[in-house]
Amino acid sequence: MLGWEYPPHIAGGLGTACQGLTGALSDQGISIHFVVPQLFGSERADHMLLTDQLRRVASPAVDNGYDCSVAEEPKPKVATTRIPAFLKPYWSPDHFKQAVLEAGSQVELSKRRGSDRHAKALIDGEVYGIDLISALYREEFYPEIPAPNGGHYGDDIFSEVERFTANVISRIATDDFDVIHAHDWMTFPAGVALAQLTGKPLVVHVHSLEHDRSGLFINEQINQIERFGAQSADRVIVVSHYTRRLLERHHSIPSQKISVIHNGIYPRQAVTDYRLKKTWPHNVVLFLGRVTYQKGPDYFIDVASRVIPHVPDVLFVLAGSGDMLPEIIERVKQLKLESHFLFPGFIQGEELEEIFSVADLYVMPSVSEPFGLTALEAISFNVPVIISKQSGVAEVIDHAFKVDFWDVDRTADMIINALLHEELRNEMVNRAREEVKKLHWDAAALKTIEVYQDIASSLFR
Repeated sequence: MLGWEYPPHIAGGLGTACQGLTGALSDQGISIHFVVPQLFGSERADHMLLTDQLRRVASPAVDNGYDCSVAEEPKPKVATTRIPAFLKPYWSPDHFKQAVLEAGSQVELSKRRGSDRHAKALIDGEVYGIDLISALYREEFYPEIPAPNGGHYGDDIFSEVERFTANVISRIATDDFDVIHAHDWMTFPAGVALAQLTGKPLVVHVHSLEHDRSGLFINEQINQIERFGAQSADRVIVVSHYTRRLLERHHSIPSQKISVIHNGIYPRQAVTDYRLKKTWPHNVVLFLGRVTYQKGPDYFIDVASRVIPHVPDVLFVLAGSGDMLPEIIERVKQLKLESHFLFPGFIQGEELEEIFSVADLYVMPSVSEPFGLTALEAISFNVPVIISKQSGVAEVIDHAFKVDFWDVDRTADMIINALLHEELRNEMVNRAREEVKKLHWDAAALKTIEVYQDIASSLFR
């Protein structure tokens, strides 16, 4: 399994989804070797055994990311390898440039020389225009970083995808595995290259498309990588019928090749301690996600300006980070709504639990949302939700307010009614929680296994 990220270091829903799916697959007896770019060096999970880029085994108890000793514990069903790559999901060119400048001499500029018989003998040297051989032997992976070219991602992001691909081929191609499962575009070149090398079946898993993330201003190179990844795969898993339609429309992938497997969540008891000791305002409306065009934070501000005159004691919490955050904060100041807004930034762990627990309403005004896992998380904390019709989660939750992302007047009316009528909120969330109980990761894992069985049926006889 090839992924972008893994908890605790996550930038979006993909890492959370990978954690849920791998754990559920492991429970079903599937052995997984998870490969992730090594940006932070401390990605871990209770059901995983971490191995570093030198293929040494890291103890689950102590792991500094590099100097690792051999663990004595029995090997779990899921192991990971961290491949050196300066990659992080959703980085823009400016984010990448700033990260390299901040890292400075602390970033080890990886160099690899010598012979790699497998890459030389079995790869024709190019996948999606990525020159794998030169990537393996290039002396420096961080040339002078050019100015941003105006695209969603810069050229150096592609250099790191190239580097990740080359290292995956060099270090994984001779391992013993049955199926390759690649998550989203950054891993597609590595997945296709491994499939070409080994003849193993390839599943690509689409959690979002460039058309979701960037709207009309797509990066064509990312778009092409997504298209060729989907076209080269034996099967494509998507997180919603909404995403399937986009894949059919933009990449001409036949519907019979696409399997829709909705994300899941493990239902939990809401954390009541925070609410019992609540020091927050009476009415809290929550937005949680990347503060980018795709997630519709500007619509959230427009809605708030319409709600506040009718519910003066309301607090709008916009939690997250992203390229639109400075302009969103400035917009709130211009509208003189600062006393009604809180910007806690990116949150996780106990802060995340507290935010969900004290929220009276969760709003997801996404412009284009392949799924929307945070809506399920909100429901699991007994928080009713208002979700965009332009989302995958709208397919699986009936008991939620659903609205077009652009219809700010309608959304404002829904928020006002929900805040003023507690019995309405309670009824919505009680019914929604019953729906969420059916959307667990075990169900997603069983459907994923069916995909594996379909493309490699002899493996499970």
